[in-house]
Amino acid sequence: MTIRTYRTLALAITSALLAAVPGTLTAQARSAIPIARLDSVIAPLFALDLAPGLGVVIVRDTQVLYMKGFGFADVEAKRPFTPQTVFYVASTTKSFTGLATAMLDAQGRFRLDDPIAKYLPEVTWKAPLDPNTITIRSLLAHTHGIGRGPVALRLAYSGEYSGNAQLIGLLAEHEALPDRNYRYTNLGYNIATLAMDKITGESWKATLDHLIFKPLGMRNTSGYVSRVPASSLATPYRSTATGSERIRYGKVDANMQSAGGLVTTLEDEARWLEVNINDGRLDGRQVLPAAAVRETHAVQARFTQNTRGIQVTGYGLGWNIGTLGTDTILVHGGGFPGFATHMSFMPQQKLGIVVFANNGDLGSALVELTAQHLYGVLTGNSPASADSLTALRVQIERQRGAIKADRERRAARPQTLPLPRTAYTGTFTNAAMGTLVLSLNADGSLEARMGSAWSAVEVYDATKNQLRVELFGSGGVMTMNVDGDRVVSVNFEGFTFTRVP
Repeated sequence: MTIRTYRTLALAITSALLAAVPGTLTAQARSAIPIARLDSVIAPLFALDLAPGLGVVIVRDTQVLYMKGFGFADVEAKRPFTPQTVFYVASTTKSFTGLATAMLDAQGRFRLDDPIAKYLPEVTWKAPLDPNTITIRSLLAHTHGIGRGPVALRLAYSGEYSGNAQLIGLLAEHEALPDRNYRYTNLGYNIATLAMDKITGESWKATLDHLIFKPLGMRNTSGYVSRVPASSLATPYRSTATGSERIRYGKVDANMQSAGGLVTTLEDEARWLEVNINDGRLDGRQVLPAAAVRETHAVQARFTQNTRGIQVTGYGLGWNIGTLGTDTILVHGGGFPGFATHMSFMPQQKLGIVVFANNGDLGSALVELTAQHLYGVLTGNSPASADSLTALRVQIERQRGAIKADRERRAARPQTLPLPRTAYTGTFTNAAMGTLVLSLNADGSLEARMGSAWSAVEVYDATKNQLRVELFGSGGVMTMNVDGDRVVSVNFEGFTFTRVP
């Protein structure tokens, strides 16, 4: 079962329970809501066992109303999830990157409405892409029209590249999409920060650090996972038929990228919520320029879709913009194997919520359920009823049944290959995608690596010499091209990798 399928199932779970929408409650009444009541909202949702650990922070105006961890950041070590646990927040990174570009625009250093051709003139773009009409703003609003290619995969998964110059050269491999309608991807943010790095003379990670993290006092937020002690990091897990199982931590510095490359804590996220709720003000001071903050909250691309109880009407610079009930809400999610994040705030209510769960599949349902039920209570509705929780448990059992069936189906596939397993090992390269290494473990199983991306290998269809891997967050099939008694090349993700002699 792929992570995309898991998220579809999580969406079904979430939608089944989100019937209530926020009402209205005075600020005085909101501030009077006791901590115990908020605990009573979260506890039964966490008890559904969709993730080993959960973290929640709620900010109203300039006050932290609630900040608490539940369960474990590391089950095996019995390390609890706390407000100081350092968590990988995936695509919610985009809101920070978007603000950095808006701040540089306000300084006149890096213009949102400049064409990408101004900053990356050396790229040969595939027709009909026209870099003179693709602006930095369109890259950040997902309306750039640039399609599939190697840059986003190298940055988010393999981390295999020698520097920005190589990545800029690889942009020539990306296809054009049929139109420039809104399509959410990481690529636009990746390209925008390749251009931004040329102007600033530093990595986007350093730019965010001195423009945003240091002024806000976000001391434990970084694009460098190597700078965090392993004992402080939340451990990733994935769903099984009965609970969750530990998986490999898939992030290193090289694949922490500008569309999804930050680690942070609940304590730091509280400061981020406050500064967004208050147009750049924090601790009573104007810390970030109000105009730049407001620019990130403005609609840059218009579209309509209903997502997990929220009627989305557009996208800003790193924020989905929509309505929850009658209130405007700005929201972004983040997902990666082992991690799920919900980040949002309601401007009229001056209310914001961040939720972390260290399970990236069914945990994505948990973070959405938690956030929206908290909004319901904080704005005048009731928490989940016993009946709705019962219905939800039924939905979850169905999903766990689907997980069990998927694993049983895969396990039933014949695992005997036409050639000895050693024939499938070796190093294979593709100029655009990089290096694929297949190796044999002591127990006779195969594993695959592309830079920092790792996967166990299953036999998908032995008669066709096809293997199944999960290198890029979901299942994919590799077709091994055989000449005599050896594999000479591998077809994977639409690219051919040739054996290195």
